[in-house]
Amino acid sequence: MQRFFDYSRGKVDKKNKDRIVFINRMAMLMQEFESSSPEINELVNWLFCKSEGVPYRDFDMECVCDIKLEPLKWLDEKRVIKEVWENDVHLYSYALMLHDLNYWTNNDVLNDIITEMYFRLDYLIHPYEEEQRDRDLEDIRYFIEFDYVDEEQ
Repeated sequence: MQRFFDYSRGKVDKKNKDRIVFINRMAMLMQEFESSSPEINELVNWLFCKSEGVPYRDFDMECVCDIKLEPLKWLDEKRVIKEVWENDVHLYSYALMLHDLNYWTNNDVLNDIITEMYFRLDYLIHPYEEEQRDRDLEDIRYFIEFDYVDEEQ
């Protein structure tokens, strides 16, 4: 399996045990949600392994990288709709919480992984485009779309 990151030489600041335990438990929760991005999945694994104090290993999750999401839809010059997978939204909420908790407080490999994961998930969730990078996002709204299973099934 291809690796995108190498945090094997990264050091964990072990002064605050409660912080490490919290990050480890969050990483365990995050492993329950596979992202549509293999890079995010690898970052979650790195976060768990570094907070657990074990060498990195690929976890036996079935890859669902064949998720087909609709491209960006421009409604007008200011309004865009982007389809996002539900698991990525869950992971983004956890990463946002970890990033807000951890930001500026520690300078170790856990902070590096959390920051990388947060910004990658932010880019995955929100409809940034290269020519639109200098524009601020305003009035972000999230929509839920669901399908019913046929009664025959």
